[in-house]
Amino acid sequence: MTRQNTPPSPGPAVEHGAWAGSFKYPDTTGLVHLPVSGFPLNCFREKRWCYAGIIHPDIIFGCAVVHLGYLTSAFCFGFDRNKRQMLEHTVVWPPLGQVRFDRNPENGTCRFKGPGKLLEISSGPGPGIKKIQADFTFSGQRIQADMDILPPASGIDSMHFFMPMDADAHAFTTKIAGLRAKGQILLNGTAHTLTPDDSHVLFDWTHGTYPRQTFWNWACGAGISREGSPLGFNFSAGVYENKLLENVVWIKGVPEPVGRVDFAYDAANPKTPWTIKSRDGRINLLFTPEGMRKANDNFWIIKSRFIQPCGRFSGSIESRTGDRIVLDEVGGVTEEHFAKW
Repeated sequence: MTRQNTPPSPGPAVEHGAWAGSFKYPDTTGLVHLPVSGFPLNCFREKRWCYAGIIHPDIIFGCAVVHLGYLTSAFCFGFDRNKRQMLEHTVVWPPLGQVRFDRNPENGTCRFKGPGKLLEISSGPGPGIKKIQADFTFSGQRIQADMDILPPASGIDSMHFFMPMDADAHAFTTKIAGLRAKGQILLNGTAHTLTPDDSHVLFDWTHGTYPRQTFWNWACGAGISREGSPLGFNFSAGVYENKLLENVVWIKGVPEPVGRVDFAYDAANPKTPWTIKSRDGRINLLFTPEGMRKANDNFWIIKSRFIQPCGRFSGSIESRTGDRIVLDEVGGVTEEHFAKW
């Protein structure tokens, strides 16, 4: 897979596949085969989320805007790696004007705004640039963020995946691991300043129709290898095994596809180390949790149960040319998630 890969032409006969570089479509409505307007029951199957994660020597930060069609939510967390303290908050609300979620991963805006809650992930100004603004006040605590997300000076390509799902359903996702950040994150007033030299960004933009019950594991990280080169990766298992996988590594900004990946961990004690290995032998990682988010929400017809540790990866990744890249302490997250939606 090269930087010159060209996506398939848009339209009802779009073929599933993956490509690197620009998105090049007006939006994803046609890709996932949903009507542009109206209020059909099919729209209740539509799921959209935009996630950004920041890896820094002193803090791991994450935020997301989620739109499930009949329900919206947003979350924000900051984990102080020195104090080993997690600060987090999630808000869930019907879609009554609090959320905006444009169906374009490169040029759109994802925003949740409510009493004491603001999260906006927007594009620009300039190609490849995004902006994150967050302000969550809850229970006498506060998480704030104001930062620009930038491509590294050496460049990096997004990876786009258009995937088949069950029962003639489709999903589209854009992944990128290895962007940089410039700005500030405040946890209860304590400021953490980010520069492009010490911060690494994870980005996940997804739009699709998913099975009523969905389970997945996920791992994503970015940093610098032992050899001093920029590195990023995104792996998942359990949801995209219908011929196409979203598993990819970025080596010096260039994405390379990876085959099926297996996760091994103690679900009853997820703070113990996880192993992530690919079946082709190229990926051999150990993940050591530092902090963790978790929730078990049961709204009868809607359920969500997840654990999401944040921490550091060590081990090795083999490039497609056979070079072995060693990781010592590359930051990131893992996840187990069951959803009935």
